[in-house]
Amino acid sequence: MLNLIEQAWIPVIRKDGERSTIAPWELTSDYQENPIVELDAPRPDFNGALVQFLIGIVQTELPPTNPVTWKRMFRRPPEPADLKASFSTHIEAFNLDGDGPRFMQDLTLAKGEALAIDKLLIERPGEQTVKKNTDHFLKRGGIDHLCMTCAAMALFTLQTNAPSGGRGHRTSLRGGGPLTTLVTGRTLWETVWLNVISPQELERYGNSALTSAADIFPWMGETRTSNNNEITTPQDVNPAQMFWGMPRRIRLDLDGKPEPGECDLCGKTTERQVSTFSAKDSGVNYKGGWCHVLSPYSTNPKGELLAKHAQPGGVTYRNWLGLVQNDSQNNSQPAAVVSLFREQRQLGLNGFQPHLWAFGYDMDNMKARCWYEGKMPLHHIDEGLLPGYEEEIARLVRTAGLIGFSVRTSIKKALFSRPEDATGDLSFIDARFWQDTEPAFHKTLDELATLLKDGGDRTTLKLNWLKSLRDEGKRLFDDYSQADLIDQTDPKRVALAWRDLQRFTSRFNKKVRETLDLPIEAKPDEADIPDAGV
Repeated sequence: MLNLIEQAWIPVIRKDGERSTIAPWELTSDYQENPIVELDAPRPDFNGALVQFLIGIVQTELPPTNPVTWKRMFRRPPEPADLKASFSTHIEAFNLDGDGPRFMQDLTLAKGEALAIDKLLIERPGEQTVKKNTDHFLKRGGIDHLCMTCAAMALFTLQTNAPSGGRGHRTSLRGGGPLTTLVTGRTLWETVWLNVISPQELERYGNSALTSAADIFPWMGETRTSNNNEITTPQDVNPAQMFWGMPRRIRLDLDGKPEPGECDLCGKTTERQVSTFSAKDSGVNYKGGWCHVLSPYSTNPKGELLAKHAQPGGVTYRNWLGLVQNDSQNNSQPAAVVSLFREQRQLGLNGFQPHLWAFGYDMDNMKARCWYEGKMPLHHIDEGLLPGYEEEIARLVRTAGLIGFSVRTSIKKALFSRPEDATGDLSFIDARFWQDTEPAFHKTLDELATLLKDGGDRTTLKLNWLKSLRDEGKRLFDDYSQADLIDQTDPKRVALAWRDLQRFTSRFNKKVRETLDLPIEAKPDEADIPDAGV
């Protein structure tokens, strides 16, 4: 029997590069000499799920009681033996196989649809796709057998990110393919501990009076099915269930004779393989105001919280507003753990720069278009300066949005005689603009913090930022407008598009000036603008 608390199944990398497999309670093993620094699963979405598994088990079994305890355990983590004792509180909930409750599997599922094991992987073609023979880009087959540990990772990844799966097959507690944002440290323990909150803070997200195993781990009791559109609200279960949501009714087929073989995913030879599982619709339907502490949210016109999802273009400082700080214009707020860190925890952690780690699937209903993840440094600022700091950052990001849009629009005007009718995806221009200006953004944030601390004037900093954006816009225009292909393009059209770009991105442009909060200056003659710097 594989128990996911007692036995080693989580692949990791230590500080010296050594790769190994650990049990969860070994998270702090050899911490002083050779600590574990990152996860090493065979897929990036598995790494994203595993870090949430570790945060979930620590949050459930060993949360900090107060800020002093949190800081002490950050600097001196528990010994592995202490972690093992704490994690064993609900050890029976983490059996992957056996006669009783099974981890993330429906306890009472007697008969369901038999599916190939690769259907646990989110990006694999669905049944209708295979039947219609439309799996053109990601073909069926190739993943016929999984080892027990890869099956556990796949199962948890699916339940945590569950996209729409057809009629009655529920999405995850945060919707299909949610975006997860974490604060990262220098070791895996620091990353886990930076994203764990106190029991008092967790109480806000559910009914802490419900403390049975089934209230936390839904597979420990009869499934709260949604046959008649029943829903499960935060008040129906313990708030810790946000880490252990089980929207899909699944049971791995493990009752037959064990078959040894090689895992088609990790390549390891093991004594037991999993090739099929059973599934049934009408799993837990999480509705009614759920808010997960690891996800950013936006608020719709009805006042309902909606978890954010990954979008094309990846994760860059373009996403700073709403992921790192509040975005008042779009009613977006960072994950609770990110806000807690920036408002309370960062002040006592001088000596290293933590990062924001954001990851998730870009889903088109049931189809996974891409897995995105990225990291951004979280800059330190004194608490008293934070409001002014965030106000200026919002101006910097929104100005970049204006300039980036102008660049793509001008390139489109240069390429097409009727740009409004032109088809084709030019989002790669946006992606390059944001990626190429990111180093300048973080350099500007460091300079901004110093200016705020010293009380210096910020006009020159803003103008330098605008110049960085304009310079990148010029590079992109030169690269994509075909300005150097005189015999293949319309020189006049290119010249006019270039003129428009210079006007749109000038510091004398009213919208740019207002967005960046620049002082009003006398506007030069039109002919001088292209050569007037910014």
